[in-house]
Amino acid sequence: MKRGVLIAITTGVIVALASAGLVVTSASNAGAENPSNIIVSEREDRVFHQYQLENGLKVVLVSDEDAEVAAAALNVSVGSWSNPADLPGLAHFLEHMLFLGTEKYPNADEYHQFIEQNGGNNNAYTADENTLYYFDIDADHLEPALDRLAQFFIAPLFDASYIEREINAVQSEFTASLQDDNRRREDAVRELVNPKHPAANLAIGNAQTLDNDQLRERMQAFYREHYVANRLSLAVVGPQDIETLKDWVDSRFNQIRSVSSEPLQIDVPQFRTSQLPMLIEVEPRRESRLLQFRFPVPATVPELDTKPYTYLASLLDHQGPGTLFEALKEQGWADGISARAPGTSRNSDTFTIALQLTPEGMANWQSVATLMFSYLQTIEQAGLNEWRYKELQTINEINFEFAEQVSPTATAQHLATRLMHYPADQLLIGPYRLAQFDAEAIQRWLSYLQPDNALVILMAPDVETDTVSEWYETPYKATPLSGSVVAEWRAPEPDSNLTLPEENLFIPEDLTVLPFAGRQSDLINNTPLVIKQTPGLSIWFEQDETFRTPKLDITVMMESPDANASARSAIATQLFIDMVDDGMTDFRYDAGRAGSGYGLSSSKRGLQMRLYGYSDRLHVLLDTLLVELTDPGVSQPRFEQLKSDLQRRLRNTREDPVLNQMVRRLNTALIRDSRTPEALLEALEGLTLDDVLAHRDTLLNHQAMTILIHGNQTEDGALQLANRISAMIPPSADVEPVRNEVAALPSRRYRHEMAIDHNDSALLGYYQGQDSSLRERALFALLGRTMSAPYFAEMRTEEQLGYIVFSQNFMADDLPGLVVYIQSPDTDPALLQLFSDRFMNRYLQQLRSLDSDEFNRYKAGLINDLTTPEQNLYELSQTYWQAIMDGNPNFNTRRRLASAVEAISLDGFTRFFENQMLRDDAKRLVLHQVGRDMEEAYTENGTNLVGFYTADNVQTIQEASRWIRPTFNNLPERLDSTQ
Repeated sequence: MKRGVLIAITTGVIVALASAGLVVTSASNAGAENPSNIIVSEREDRVFHQYQLENGLKVVLVSDEDAEVAAAALNVSVGSWSNPADLPGLAHFLEHMLFLGTEKYPNADEYHQFIEQNGGNNNAYTADENTLYYFDIDADHLEPALDRLAQFFIAPLFDASYIEREINAVQSEFTASLQDDNRRREDAVRELVNPKHPAANLAIGNAQTLDNDQLRERMQAFYREHYVANRLSLAVVGPQDIETLKDWVDSRFNQIRSVSSEPLQIDVPQFRTSQLPMLIEVEPRRESRLLQFRFPVPATVPELDTKPYTYLASLLDHQGPGTLFEALKEQGWADGISARAPGTSRNSDTFTIALQLTPEGMANWQSVATLMFSYLQTIEQAGLNEWRYKELQTINEINFEFAEQVSPTATAQHLATRLMHYPADQLLIGPYRLAQFDAEAIQRWLSYLQPDNALVILMAPDVETDTVSEWYETPYKATPLSGSVVAEWRAPEPDSNLTLPEENLFIPEDLTVLPFAGRQSDLINNTPLVIKQTPGLSIWFEQDETFRTPKLDITVMMESPDANASARSAIATQLFIDMVDDGMTDFRYDAGRAGSGYGLSSSKRGLQMRLYGYSDRLHVLLDTLLVELTDPGVSQPRFEQLKSDLQRRLRNTREDPVLNQMVRRLNTALIRDSRTPEALLEALEGLTLDDVLAHRDTLLNHQAMTILIHGNQTEDGALQLANRISAMIPPSADVEPVRNEVAALPSRRYRHEMAIDHNDSALLGYYQGQDSSLRERALFALLGRTMSAPYFAEMRTEEQLGYIVFSQNFMADDLPGLVVYIQSPDTDPALLQLFSDRFMNRYLQQLRSLDSDEFNRYKAGLINDLTTPEQNLYELSQTYWQAIMDGNPNFNTRRRLASAVEAISLDGFTRFFENQMLRDDAKRLVLHQVGRDMEEAYTENGTNLVGFYTADNVQTIQEASRWIRPTFNNLPERLDSTQ
């Protein structure tokens, strides 16, 4: 759809709404004065306090009296770029070792188990310049959790007995990513980085790089140098008041050593001047065609106030009329673009422009580059406009003022990392801050984006290569760029079709929160009600009373048996969605920048549409999307490109991570009419534009519609919006509900082998529940909670079978179950199965010896998770929508599930585990992925697997199963068998 159509729609909608009395122009009310000592929005009700400990550690505390989950994150301003040149991966290895016991808490699994036992999660990551450790937990257990975290930085054990095991873990993490094209590409680039720059070394590390007789001593020296108080920043979020949080932090984290230590400052460029411009051709495993330009640029920290790089990125990756992307799209050369400014960094980095090319674009990649440099020239000549910068300022100011609260964990992570770079008072507003327009600074950053400063990466299946990278074995070729090609890039011919983005029509002007018109009650929370019900149409509405934000959420399900009745209809639905998304490109970027967005997806039930954003402008996006749904207007050449891209995506599923492919195979076995990528690819082959348009007509003309409107809207306004949707796409009165059918496995154990092209072997074990009753769901949810830490500890920490190890609750369309997963670079799946089964038998004994207090802590943690309120309007809308789709008009699924958890006794739980996990007639399906060069070991160890029925394909399993339709709180006797 073109921008002119959007303007016409915008004008018409505003006039219509104004005449209905729905446009309000008053400003939103400011909240009470906030006592925080950092800059907060007028609507912020949490209290923030930033200060510094005596030892130099920076701290920010967040008191949120409504929080039921607490969190903490501790950032260390040291990362993989500080690795010694002869010990790549040391920083990452140290991160692993810190989890394996401290003097005060010596048990290697104590921290992980304590967090999970009390309803929480924990993790860490190592980046170039920092390492971050974080957790969340039931708020009542925040203080002891902080004590355990603090000990990481006071007295870690670095137990020598775990050195070899954790080297194996790093090696497993490394091998699991060997086929990831992003890692493979970066390995090729790494070999061309200036050898004096730390980016020239392998960041993650592996068994070979960590093979050092002095590894423990070197690690301890690294820890002593960098893990000191003035290099640390801590964020803590909890319901406790600031003074309480401060007492807890001061008494523990002041014990961390105070030693003068400065963060890494790199004084050499990432690429030598003599190297650039350079072309790197890289051969991917996936079918992809990527043209990427990387330009070395200076550190961004000195310009955090004005962010000239953000301004340039906003122009380069815009997808509206006249932009670089639209010009490339019109030529049929590209179907994706992104411009990524460097992150917040104290050292030099790169500014990246990436283009996803079509086959034709690949054949003309030099012309694509010429067009890109022509667009940069257009920006330099006509794009340094103060009004554009002020538009970004306005968007950022609105987004800051109405920023939605995220989880305590995400809040803690953001704040801890920002403490490294932002002034104390700007921890919240800093990322949004655009202080003033600085044309000279923008011009200076433009000067970095020049052909002579470019590293050009061309990643495609048919490129020419002559070298294989050391670690990821990536075929590539590096060639200096010179001559006529670069000369043309330096002085490209002006292109009259290239213009700069126009004014953003989606920026909201009226941010009024409408007076609440619902029932006022301190005892009962309002929930959505049906405000209109006719055959084939249900309209649910709830004016938000919880978050009081000027945002609106609209979700529509067009339920139709025609959406996914066959592989052909399923792929036609997906291609139709792609056509609609493609037609929305002209203004999707502007809408997203201004805080509005939409999503289209298909499922067994039909076509789902969701829109979210500021209520002042969301109706504009809704109307444009409705027009596009009813008349995509795609040309035949564009259709062929979209079809080709979909074919490519389906073919590339063969390169998905092992876990993704195994879960997809499990779902194929369990869900009736699941469409495999192979079946969809075959169905797509002969599909024409006329076929898709005919399918669109069938789908939209034969659907029952359910609409939920939730947020900043009145009931009359919601009815007007919903009636406009149903008028554009009239629902049918004769559509039967569409429900998935699930294979209720027979009482036996099945084994199914897979042959994924990967070095690693893997085990995916699935245990199926008896029914979808609330009690059964509660039992499996609790089992997923109680078993997670010990399964990880034995399979990952003690046995060192692999890096990716987990056990968790698994729902197959409301039918509960449990999955266990181990991915290993050196152990075949039969042996993994034997280890896993041994654990299950041992775990029964652990349950029998579990004391009731410990069991009740697990229950309390799960109940806390289930009863924790949603963090924002978007999450609450999702909860409402799921209940509507489940057929639960009381919107109390999680509360009822929490009550079911509360009712579980330790004795009953133990019997459940013994009967449904260990008995020979347990409903069980195991998937085995045999890694390269492990067939012989698998055959040998497979002789020790007894009692399994071999299933060569999923049809064998399905033919022996009973098909059921599990629904909300479906009791055993109400299971709907289709046999």
